Amino acid sequence: MPDYMKYRPEGKFAHYLMMIAAMGESDVVAPGRLFSEYENSIGTGQVHIWFDRPVAGWAEVGLSA
Repeated sequence: MPDYMKYRPEGKFAHYLMMIAAMGESDVVAPGRLFSEYENSIGTGQVHIWFDRPVAGWAEVGLSA
């Protein structure tokens, strides 16, 4: 978490961390794409990212093993 905290994340990235954990953690293969130009705080670069569900699913089973 120290690496994340230097960016002053909104909600300590909790929304993202919970989403990725639910989708399969390090096995997630869904590409993200910029969804908006909104910044949580000017100059932070914190924007909305959309993850389309890949045809084969959110994660490749066994990648992190």
